Amino acid sequence: MASGNIAVLVDTPLARSDVDQMVGLYGADTFVQVLAPIADPEPRLRAAMDHLVLGELADAWATLGGHDPDAGSLRRASAVLRESLAELRAAGLKADGEAVPGDPIAALVQVIASSKPSAVVFVTRPHLIGDALHEDWSAKARRALGVPVIHFYSGTTKLLS
Repeated sequence: MASGNIAVLVDTPLARSDVDQMVGLYGADTFVQVLAPIADPEPRLRAAMDHLVLGELADAWATLGGHDPDAGSLRRASAVLRESLAELRAAGLKADGEAVPGDPIAALVQVIASSKPSAVVFVTRPHLIGDALHEDWSAKARRALGVPVIHFYSGTTKLLS
């Protein structure tokens, strides 16, 4: 495959299988620009429903509880970014990235304007309600960006439409 670059948006650290899948799709000489959103992508009720569907009762309760949903968001996004970059680099890929505040789709628009990636890849944990309603980040990106968009859940090979 020809050398190029892709933008990757992650809300959970990339697993080796995620990196292998990207290498299979785009080649080992691809530069990867990683974006880790600081903001939580899901409204609290929708996120709690996702936790319930996945059998994560304690997480569902904590999501609906009185905790501050922004507490630790920057720390969490920075850790996701750091671990994802380490995994990409361990596989021999060149990668850079940033934790992005605000709307991640707006951040992707800026990345597309500046570095002209050939595609945008979303690697996320399941957001079952948002994905089913096509209100997830990748659905919004497909409507807003002029490049191919691929979405898969971390640790799986199933591409989402």
